[in-house]
Amino acid sequence: MIPPGDARVLITGVAGFAGSSLSKALLALGYSVTGLDVVAPGHAGLLRRELSNPGFHYVWKSIQDIRPDDVEGHSVVVHLAAQPDAPLAFESPRYTVMQNIEGTVALLEAVRQAECVSKLMFAGSGNEIGRALYLPMDEDHPLIPHNPYGFSKAAAEMALGAWRLAYGVPSIVMRSGVVVGPNMRREVFIFKWLWNALHGRPIVVEGGTQTRDLAFIDDVVRAWTLAVQAPVEDVVGQKFFVGSGQECPVDDLAQLCRATIGTNVPIEYVGYRPGEEGHREAFSVEKAKRVLGYVPEISPRQAVALTAEWVRTLC
Repeated sequence: MIPPGDARVLITGVAGFAGSSLSKALLALGYSVTGLDVVAPGHAGLLRRELSNPGFHYVWKSIQDIRPDDVEGHSVVVHLAAQPDAPLAFESPRYTVMQNIEGTVALLEAVRQAECVSKLMFAGSGNEIGRALYLPMDEDHPLIPHNPYGFSKAAAEMALGAWRLAYGVPSIVMRSGVVVGPNMRREVFIFKWLWNALHGRPIVVEGGTQTRDLAFIDDVVRAWTLAVQAPVEDVVGQKFFVGSGQECPVDDLAQLCRATIGTNVPIEYVGYRPGEEGHREAFSVEKAKRVLGYVPEISPRQAVALTAEWVRTLC
């Protein structure tokens, strides 16, 4: 176990939803945090308080430009920097590859050369496993990405495995499905549906029978902090699913969003995204429970309700 006073944590993609949330949690536990992001400090709105915290240091830099001296002095690195949206990957697949694969390799090389990191934690995605061969899916399930975004995350995950086997880079994979909550990304369908329902606009569902594991940000951050605190020998080289552990059809989630807002806006169905039909997110979180002591506390229904409370404040 790495005590807070003995660890400095580097978080890439720190200005985003997950990065800012994890920073707050680690600072509260007594860790020192360095955050790296291409977002200029003056525009890192989710980190307004953290920027004045003496335990927090912000580095304004792209992940592609990370160097060993950026990593030196850190015992834990959490890799959240990414192009995180499947729809954008259809329009900009090369940009997605540059961010998610090339950025990961740049970080791996910096970590390898710095020779000080005991844990490199990577944010995986349910899109890496798009076609279930068995259910529930566990950490040994083969990667079967079904869209450009899923491919980019799967390739990045494979790079972590290759650098671990070749050079001993101490990687850990933390996979999630859809993560929601206050300050979530507004490109995610749950936000769009809640916003539209609140403003009397139709909820547009692409497909409907595909499923998602819907998790609340506090649960996911708790899993990450548990992995940061866990003994190195228990987690390095391991993969963990962290989420609600509940499979939710997208059509059910659309109806839940509408009911949560309390309106009767129409639900309009359009075609599936390329490769999306048949996508399942039926994840087992048993390994995370057993190894990390992770227990999800917020159900998908509660997660939508808590997110809706925040969305209402934006009007």
